[in-house]
This record gives sequence, structure tokens and C-alpha cells, in this order.
Amino acid sequence: MSPQEFSIALRVRHPSIDPADVTSRLGIEPQHAWRAGEPRRVDDDDAGSAVHRETYWVGLLPPPRLVGPTVASWLEPATAERLRAAANVPQASLYFTLLKMKRSAGFWRAFAEQGGTVECLLQVHQPDRFQLDLSQALLLALVDLRITLSIEVEGALRVAA
Repeated sequence: MSPQEFSIALRVRHPSIDPADVTSRLGIEPQHAWRAGEPRRVDDDDAGSAVHRETYWVGLLPPPRLVGPTVASWLEPATAERLRAAANVPQASLYFTLLKMKRSAGFWRAFAEQGGTVECLLQVHQPDRFQLDLSQALLLALVDLRITLSIEVEGALRVAA
């Protein structure tokens, strides 16, 4: 799959955390973010005093890059090589982000214990053929970090007879 055929977003919800803490931990600027208790932004005059009930943060994962020497230094050599080989597939972007999250696993564990949730949304845009191989390491990282994986396929899939 080429980078134009997919996107990966993280959706983060929490009862009260500051979205800036999420941005700091992930190193990704959000597309949308607000904190619990902030007024809702409504374009009409009916905004009233409605506030957000929970913190919400959503950001797109950056496209995969080759594994540089800095990142490779804290990976097992075999893992770094697999990521170099997978640099054009969605798994690489997700794996890099999960590795970063695992480095602050205590933060994410406390986040979940406080009622926070993280969802990883993989969107596939108009594929002719769709195949996604998720490694055991990636799946274990999702479980360890308590992240839900959602896959959304847009457009019609063509099945060869």
C-alpha cells in the first residue's frame, strides 16, 4: 500500500487530562483537541454554556520513514531491519508510534486506569486489493498499551473470481 492509500489516526479520550500532555508524549500535533470543561465551539448563536464532557485529542500518524541510526540504536537489529523493509506500509508508522508510547508506558497505564482510552484508526482509501499483516510484536504492543485497533475500508473492494 502506498502512503496515499491509507492514513492512521490516534483518537484519545480522557475524563480530564490536558491535551498538551498527550501531544508532548506522542510528539504529534493534533488535528483536533479540547479539554474537558472547555466550552464547545459552535458556529451558530445557540452555543450557550455547553462544555465538553471529556478531553479529546486526535492526530494523524506521520508517514513512515526509514529507520535512522538514533531509532535503530534502541531497537533489536532484526526489528530495525524489518522496519526498514516495511517503510512503505502502515505497520511501520504504527510500530514507531507504539515504540515511543512504550517508552512512557507508566504514563499510558495511569492514563487507562483513570478512564482514558486510545483508539488507533487505520483508514484504507479506495483499495483495489487490501492486505494488512500485523506482526505479533505489534499486536502485543497494542494489548500492552490497551489500544483498540479499528480498520475502516473506504470504497468498493473488488474480489476476483
